[in-house]
Formats: sequence, structure tokens, C-alpha cells
Amino acid sequence: MTLKISWPYQEPFGNLSAEDNEILTMYYGGMHENAVARLDSLISAKPDRLDLILMKGHVLRQLGDSTGAIKAYNQAVKKQPDDFTANYYYALSCYMNGNYKEALKSLDLKAGDDEGKRKLFLLKGMSEIETKNYEGAAATFKKLNEIYPDFSPYLYLLASSYEKAGDIKSACEAYIKAYKSDTSNFEILLDAAPLLLKSGDIENAYKYYRRIYEKLKDDNEIKKIYKQLSQLYKKMTSERTPVKQQASLEPRRVNALISKKLKNAAPQEVLVGLNTNSKGEPVQLSSIKLKSSAEFVIYNGKKRKKLFTGNDRNINENEYELYVKNNKFHIKNLNTGRAFELGSDDLYLKPVSDEETVLFKGIKVGAGSPWESSESRYYRGGFNFVKHKNFFIVINKVELESYLVSVLPSEMPAGFPPEALMAQAICARSEALYKKNILKKHAKHGYDLCDDQHCQMYRGVSWERPASSDAVLKTAGTVITYKGKICDAIYSDNCGGHTQSSSEISGWGDMKYLSGTSNIKGANENENIFNPLFLERFVSSSGDSYCGAGGAIKNYQSRWIRKIDAGVINNSFKDLDIGDILRIIPRKRSFSGHVDSLEIIGTRGKKIIKNELKIRRLFTYSPLRSSKFIVETAYDKKGRPRFFMFIGAGFGHGVGMCQSGAYGMAKDGKNHDAIISHYYKDSSLTNLY
Repeated sequence: MTLKISWPYQEPFGNLSAEDNEILTMYYGGMHENAVARLDSLISAKPDRLDLILMKGHVLRQLGDSTGAIKAYNQAVKKQPDDFTANYYYALSCYMNGNYKEALKSLDLKAGDDEGKRKLFLLKGMSEIETKNYEGAAATFKKLNEIYPDFSPYLYLLASSYEKAGDIKSACEAYIKAYKSDTSNFEILLDAAPLLLKSGDIENAYKYYRRIYEKLKDDNEIKKIYKQLSQLYKKMTSERTPVKQQASLEPRRVNALISKKLKNAAPQEVLVGLNTNSKGEPVQLSSIKLKSSAEFVIYNGKKRKKLFTGNDRNINENEYELYVKNNKFHIKNLNTGRAFELGSDDLYLKPVSDEETVLFKGIKVGAGSPWESSESRYYRGGFNFVKHKNFFIVINKVELESYLVSVLPSEMPAGFPPEALMAQAICARSEALYKKNILKKHAKHGYDLCDDQHCQMYRGVSWERPASSDAVLKTAGTVITYKGKICDAIYSDNCGGHTQSSSEISGWGDMKYLSGTSNIKGANENENIFNPLFLERFVSSSGDSYCGAGGAIKNYQSRWIRKIDAGVINNSFKDLDIGDILRIIPRKRSFSGHVDSLEIIGTRGKKIIKNELKIRRLFTYSPLRSSKFIVETAYDKKGRPRFFMFIGAGFGHGVGMCQSGAYGMAKDGKNHDAIISHYYKDSSLTNLY
């Protein structure tokens, strides 16, 4: 019986036989063992099919069976000695199985195209490290970094080679550059921090150990070193000449109310919860400091009775603290020291002019996450203060378009081409209204949207930029619709070359307009582009893709590598309670290559992790950039894992508009209409006002 592909708009794979369709369905469905068995029978029946043998090798490697993969690739090499793919993956499998000399012997550095040479130099350098030819490895990685500069994984390996060769200065410089190139590559810190300390670079050693300690607070050795460095760093900085403090952020008058620039001025209002955590939930406050750019009034939130007027005398000096005491709101002028009781009801604060703003100090950023911080932000509109006993939350009441001029540059760089910015503005507007009117996830908290990534990043007036504001105004009132209803126009940073369908992610549901689409220039959607062999090549190199690295798109957004030692893996996965990790197997994949089911096998059992977000966040200290990856497992001579290497593509969930792809399409001359129709299948643009 022939299995059918279940992916929307991709049934079946283009121009494939029933047997090939069956194999690919098994592979993408996570039935790797079945796929290997079927491949064996097909290879016996069709011995001339080199691709079947190569595919078998790939599937065996994903199962962590490097010995079986070596046999498959050796069979392929014997069949076609000059085939680059067969030779390269034979050498790679030898390396992963601990046979480094054979890996080096099998490499032909004259073979392959530019992308192929990148792979060859990477494998050559890694093998040279293992054979203790450290100077040779450093020379190899130096050349690799010349071919593909500023790529964090290659810089990391260059640093490691320098360190082992005894060139400490060059190693430290390369480690620092590697981490700056991709701060999600946390493993760099584990090698860099001790070397920086050894070299006497106290300042960078302190900064790196601090970041390690923030993520690994249970590690007593790290804690001990960090505390010692903290004292040294404090003493060192106290002896320096004081740095001139930057002027504090002040609220300012905005040039014009957004609605005044609209042709048909009827924008909607949204309620935005400020000071929210990563789940979009409000962080309760007992007090908050605020300043207004002009006179403001505080009203009783229910009766709209005027309770207090601020900044009515000296605007430049007045700073206030709003707080709850004995179940009642109070406001204190921090310049005069005078305090006023405002009652127990909720409050509403509004500047007397719509062109004025209010600054709040200590707004939480990433509350509850490893990168939690706080900052001052100022906003347009009015503000509800909703009391819960002796605490309260802050809600910004603001016009939709005014909200968007802050969201847009927070979600997409203002330096992107205008057409990409316009596409982003339409997506952000659609997303805001969908969340407000359809999802209503935050209705229980009293607001429509939160100010963090859970909804959309909203950072206030200081983040506004002319180019972004222009894109908002040019598209004001325009939304994406599907069959007459506003779309859930979600987007991600970089899809890695192919977006994935919402229906392919556990728990997301099937929204037809959120179906996968290719970012490969000139791609035919019916082409057989994601058989396992192509998938692996594509994840390793971006090819001619709209979202490939270049221009404003950084290397780490498009392609990334995380080499993680087995010990770090074991510590990261200890809560799974399955012992030391033996294998990590990507099981079910979407057609785009994103993993939606990951099997982790340990010495005491196994676990299946479903849903791309849970998979990305397995490494709580530093999540994976995306769930589109291949896993390589390196073994020692006793067959125990030494390290796991995640070779990945993209940044984010990969559903909806690819922001990097929008950049590439706009650079290629596509307008915002074309960009949106590309990423949201069968959608339309509708003007609400």
C-alpha cells in the first residue's frame, strides 16, 4: 500500500514514483527505521540508484548510527568514486565515528563548488584538531574564515585551534569575535571565559563568567569564580576615571498625532499591557515613577472625575511616584515631597494634549526570562492603572496607528527597504486586530495586547523611526484578510529558506493562508526540493534564497551551528530523568524541514518532545535559533557520545512572513502586495479606513 503525503498544497512530491513517495513520507513522518528497511529493498531491486544509497546513509546518520552510515556511503563511493556527496559524507561519518585519519585521507579539497569547499575545510580542520595538528587546523580555519567571514561557528573553531596551538592572544581575540557574531552560541563562553581569565583579561573574563553564572547558577565552581571576579572587577573599575553619565531619557512632545495624517481619520484604539512577562502576563507593581512632557490629569477610572493635575507649575522639575498604600492609590511629587491620596478606585491618566507623552521608569523587559532587565520608556496616549489589593498594573490606551509606529521598528529594522517595511506594517496591524478581536488572550487581564514578544514588541516613542512611521502611514487601515476575515498574520525573523505550514506544528491548527512556501528564487512549488539529501544540503548552505545571509541579514539569522559537548547536554536534559544522553533523533518534520517531534534516548529511557517551540527551548540557558536542523553525533572509541552538533537554518518558528525574505524580495524589486501574497496564500488586502 502506498502512503500519501498529508501536507497541504504538496501532495504528492513532484515527479516521484510511488516508492519514493513512500520513503519520503516515512522519513518526514519520523519512521526512520521503516524508511531504512524500505530503502534496502529498493536498493536491491534498483542497484543503479545512487541517490537511494545516499539517502540511506543520511537516515542512518540521523538515527545516530555512524557505523551503518559508513557502510552505506562506502557502497556509494564504490559505485561512483568521483561523486562529491558520497565521498564527503563517507569522510564525515568516519569523523563522527572517531576515525579521524580516514576522514582526512578521504577528503579531496579540489572537489566541490564554493559551498562544498566550506564543508570540506570545516571537516578538515575538525579532523586536524583531533589528530593534534593544531597549527594545521588553525591555518585551515583561518582560510575558512576568509571564505566565509564573521560566521560564529567557524570563528569558534579557529579560536579553539589557536588555543590548542598555544597562541593565547589570537585565541582570545577569536573567541570574543565569535561570541559577538552570535550571542546564542552560549557554548563559546564555556571555553572563552577560562582562557580570558588565564590571559589576565579580567574585564572580559568577568563579563563572560557573569553571563555563564546567570544561566548556570547551580554550578558551584562557576559561582565561586564569578564571585572572586566580581570583587576584582569592582576594585578595578573603582580606580578608573569616572565615565560621564549619559543624560537620562526624558518624555517629549511628539510632532503630530498620527490620526491627523490619515485621510479617513477613524483609527481603532488598542489597550496595551505594559510591564509584561514572556507569557504576556502583567507584572504587578506597588509603585512606579513617571514624568510627563506637559500638564497631565488623573481621573477616577470609573466616574472620570478629575482627581489630580500634575506638571501644572514647573514641567522640567516635576517627577512623580504613583503607589498603593493601605489599599489606596497615592501620588507623590518627588521634587516637593508632597503626597496626595487618590482613593481606592482604578485610575486613568492623560496628558492635556494628545501630542504629549508620559515616561515611566523601571518598565520590565523580558520579565521572567534569563535576559530580564528594566528601562525607562515613554508613550503616547492615556494610561489605566488597575488595582489588585496593594498592587496595580499599567495599561496604555493608544490609537492603533500610534501603537504601530513603535511596534514596526521594534520588529523590523527601520533600514529595511520601504516595501518590506510596508509589508511588515500591514502584518503588524492585522496581527494586532486579530489578537484583539479574535484571540482575546489577554482579556482577563484587561488589555488587548501585551508589550513583549508574546504579542508584538512595543517599546514606546523612543523606538519610533521616520522610515517605519512612513510605512505605517502609507498603509494606514490596510489589513490582510482571508475569505473576508482578518488573518492571524504572524511572522518570524528568518524561515531558513522555506516557511512551514501552521498545520504541521503540534497545537497550531490548520489555517490555509499559513501554508509553507519556498524562499528559493525561481522555485517551483511542485519541485521535489526537500528529499532528505536536498534538505541536508539546504540546511548547511542557504543557496540562492531571498532570506540568505547578505546585506542587512546576518549569518546567524540564515544558518547556524551549535557544537555542544555531551556533558553539557546531559546537564541540560537532567530534568528528563533518562540518564546520560545517547542519541538525539529528529523524528517528524514539516515539509520545510522544521522538526516537530524530537526523540531523546538516554541510558535510563527515552522521551519524545513535540512542538517546535518546546524543541527550541530544550536548552533553557540558550534556546536554538529554530527547529530546522540536522543532528550529528560524534562518538569516542568506546561508542559513547562526545558531542552533538546541531546544524541549523533560520531564526524563529518559520510560519507566515519571513522578515528576512521580505527584505530579499524588496531588494529584488518586489512590492509589498507581492510580498504578502507570497507568504499568505490566497489572501487579500482590505482597507478598514
